[in-house]
Amino acid sequence: MDKNGEQKGWEVKMGELKLYVWEDVLCDWTCGLAVILAHDEVEARRIMKEKFPDYVTEELPFSKCKVVTEPDAFYIYGGG
Repeated sequence: MDKNGEQKGWEVKMGELKLYVWEDVLCDWTCGLAVILAHDEVEARRIMKEKFPDYVTEELPFSKCKVVTEPDAFYIYGGG
């Protein structure tokens, strides 16, 4: 926010967006992570279809995603 308390272009209050997270997916030697930032599940599904290839969306059921609405942190190790 600027000094007048107005929101700038990329700044968004977390309450307005949700982070949809899939952990332990897209496995090869090790498993990966996929995320979508959206206002709701309908928008997340639309973004998924626009941004991810079909073979990726097939591995990301919404019933298995974590929905983050408050500050949180997580990580995965890289591997190969």
